[in-house]
Amino acid sequence: MEFTLEPFANDTFKLLKSLKENQVKVKGDFYIPLSQQEIADINHMSKLKTNRLLRDLIEGGYVCPYQNKRGKYVITEKGHKILKLMLKKYV
Repeated sequence: MEFTLEPFANDTFKLLKSLKENQVKVKGDFYIPLSQQEIADINHMSKLKTNRLLRDLIEGGYVCPYQNKRGKYVITEKGHKILKLMLKKYV
């Protein structure tokens, strides 16, 4: 399967970038402490759309639950690579 950035040139990328911008650092770990509703509000999306996009990011290995806690997320190394590539190319 060929790797492409195309799936990230849309709301998926917007959401991933927003998650990065809203990370907090606690005891050396970065994570996103926002609920799906808060993430949806920040990105001007419905909660349903946010849930679907987050699920896609998790299934793709770009985001994962932080310490298996509900409502807390962490961007994986794979997610950070995508952000770096996209921001370098489009910003």
